[in-house]
Amino acid sequence: MTTYQIRLEGDTLKVDFAKNADGELIPADGDRIVRDAAARLHQMIAAGELQGGNLLKIDGRISVLASYTLAHEVAHLYRAIAVSDTRLSAYVVVISTATEYPVGSRIDFQTGEVKQVATMDDSYPSFLIYWEDDVLIAKINNGVKADGDRILLDAEAQLGKLISSGQLPGGKRLLKINGRATVLASFAIANKIAHLYSSVAVFDPKLGDKGLDRYVVAIGHTKDYQVGDTFDVDYDPQPTVKAVLCGPSNTGKTVLRDGLKAAILNLNNAPADFYAISGCPDGDGSWYSETVAKYPELATKLKEEYKAKFTPEFAQAKAREIKVIKNSLLLFDVGGKIPSDENKLIMSQATHAIILAKTEDDAIAWQELCQKQLENPLPVIAIIYSNLYGNSDTITNKEPVLTGSVHQLARGKDVSTRPMVQALANLLVKLTKS
Repeated sequence: MTTYQIRLEGDTLKVDFAKNADGELIPADGDRIVRDAAARLHQMIAAGELQGGNLLKIDGRISVLASYTLAHEVAHLYRAIAVSDTRLSAYVVVISTATEYPVGSRIDFQTGEVKQVATMDDSYPSFLIYWEDDVLIAKINNGVKADGDRILLDAEAQLGKLISSGQLPGGKRLLKINGRATVLASFAIANKIAHLYSSVAVFDPKLGDKGLDRYVVAIGHTKDYQVGDTFDVDYDPQPTVKAVLCGPSNTGKTVLRDGLKAAILNLNNAPADFYAISGCPDGDGSWYSETVAKYPELATKLKEEYKAKFTPEFAQAKAREIKVIKNSLLLFDVGGKIPSDENKLIMSQATHAIILAKTEDDAIAWQELCQKQLENPLPVIAIIYSNLYGNSDTITNKEPVLTGSVHQLARGKDVSTRPMVQALANLLVKLTKS
């Protein structure tokens, strides 16, 4: 059974993580996903389904790893490749030799209008690419806020400088890539470096173990390193903070999670490897908040398509994923049911807990779960009350537990500048320094 679905509808390649007949996501690691993606594309090309042409649009959920594989397998068939960005309600051209589809231009979902909106900025690039020992670091610049098309153009410009200066010599060796990147930028990078090296391997933060970084081969030209192969690189393990955002349903956990993510990324002292994920299969990926603010109907439609069941298998896979993540700061949320064996399993991998509740009774119930019902007691660093109809935040205590309220955690709102969100962001970053 495949773990990654790919089919062609007109001029659009529809892609997504696979579900079984019961609507449950099929648990799979990144190495299996890229292997299945490559196999499916080879099958489609051999059968004549992907014959090439002027423009191929790609729509659906794509991991950074899969971006490299998809780009390498289809780029040579089409004059232009455009990938959907729901935050922009447009396809963004990521690879092109066609003058009518410049790289970085947007193709509107509704009208099909092609428009170049963003320009690159050498002074304040939103994406950084440089060498760190024998690893190519390709990562978002947390200090610059930019849309996906601008990040893509800056990534291309940074990579172009390395190539023109001879700092990407290519050859028969394997290229290792690490860093927090976007899907759009990864397509562009893959296209530029795919044929410079014998193989390209990308770091997967969801794999590995203590003291080991695991890389997955996403582009392979030799028998030595084939797509889906993995290898480990030793590293000096550092302490990690894994904070779970928990509490009842309908309190605004997703909105708070995304607000916290933005607030942390805007801090000058934020860890460069900060990572935020969802711990429940409700369809609220990192894309959701930005999309619902601009295009609520599209966001609702996609959320329903992406939603899956909360099963023991999902919980086991998510717990394993959180366990092996080695980033210095990880933020994740969980479902709102209590008691829940699935939540207990996922939360068991956290180091700290943040409780978001509407009532004191709810807060006490979740505090009981964190400190008495888990195998290892989980310290609660914040208890926050969600006030949907309030007009301001309150901070009643900063130590030993951050306590207070946050107002209007409503879909589509940017809450990153709220006083409570700022206080919590600073607390999480402070924990990584202690």
